[in-house]
Amino acid sequence: MAATDPQERLATYRAKRDFSVTAEPSGAGAAPSGSDRFVVQRHRARRLHYDLRLEIAGVLVSWAVPKGPTLDPKARQLAVHVEDHPVEYFDFEGVIPKGEYGGGDVVVWDWGTWSPAKEEDPLRSIEKGDLHFDLRGEKLAGRFVLVRRDSGTDTSGKEQWLLLHKNDDAAVPGWDPEDHPRSVKSGLTNDQVASAPSAQWRSDLPAAEASQALGGAPPPVWEGPTDEELQALDKLGKGGLWTMQGRELKLTNLDKVLFPGQPPVTKREVVRYYAVIARWMLPYLYDRPLNLNRFPDGVAKPGFWHKEVPSHAPDWLQQWHNPEADPGETRCYAVVDSVPAVAWMANFGGLELHAWTSRLPDVHQPTWALIDIDPGTTTGFDDILVLARLYRTALEHLGVVGMPKVTGKRGVHDLDSDR
Repeated sequence: MAATDPQERLATYRAKRDFSVTAEPSGAGAAPSGSDRFVVQRHRARRLHYDLRLEIAGVLVSWAVPKGPTLDPKARQLAVHVEDHPVEYFDFEGVIPKGEYGGGDVVVWDWGTWSPAKEEDPLRSIEKGDLHFDLRGEKLAGRFVLVRRDSGTDTSGKEQWLLLHKNDDAAVPGWDPEDHPRSVKSGLTNDQVASAPSAQWRSDLPAAEASQALGGAPPPVWEGPTDEELQALDKLGKGGLWTMQGRELKLTNLDKVLFPGQPPVTKREVVRYYAVIARWMLPYLYDRPLNLNRFPDGVAKPGFWHKEVPSHAPDWLQQWHNPEADPGETRCYAVVDSVPAVAWMANFGGLELHAWTSRLPDVHQPTWALIDIDPGTTTGFDDILVLARLYRTALEHLGVVGMPKVTGKRGVHDLDSDR
């Protein structure tokens, strides 16, 4: 018979972790009342997987699902029964240090409530190897079934189960969890949480005090321009004042061609495009001083670097004054923190926005590292891909998140984050 005491059930969980290093909760506090919550965490450790956790008898009974839960009634997903987790783990979102058990980044992919479909005690159903249950989450809904496979355990000795969705009203053929990667808690992706975790869990404190804010708070959420604001831009003549999100932008030479071709792309179209995509650019710009590569006469002519904020910049444009600048060095940098600021940069001819690798206010502590991988005279792009994969493997050994940045002319910039 399975143990029902939460502290006894968490013995395996605790034995695998060093709580002086990992930010995960230890489960030392008392469990909250009620046992009808579920959570699914998207967890990038050695391999990407989803952790399905059902709150039962004061703990989170857990399965690792490599391909993730799905609403597709034809799918049969492998689910590996892992150790129970403490209920404080329910909304954990952050980074588990490399070298610790389960090291990697975690987001709360879905959460809600659940209920067993049968009258039987769910712990008894799990012991028998057949659990039918209903989920009421923000992504997942309807009747699910967990059934233990006859083949028994995997190479690590853990039980292998199958997770499936019944063909009910909530079923959606072909539904793929990877099409819905964002956290229901924060709206962030795993990449964003890995680069700037907003909190850590202090296992040496009581559960009510254990969540500690970190300096790397998640970025704000920006909204793009409205249809009415875009229509106002389209109706401007060669230049004029454009009001967007309460900010007034003085736009010039809107019919100038910046990208020759068939058809050519005008400055008006570039400003419009930057305004529309700004909400996805801003998380990587909003708290970093900016260097510009300007092309005011279009990309057919050489561009040039520009760092100093011009005197005609609007008062609302955020600026950072470098107190350590030597004579002749740039003293005032722009810090792009809004959709209008991105659009203003496009009007200024700043087609390339190069953010610093450090964030304000600690400009001496980089949070990114950039590794340039450019082809030489005797190498091609296939060689670049080999090197990029080797860098990725090396970074994984260091516990650093790496991703390709392919906005350059020829090669790949490997973008690495320490948070």
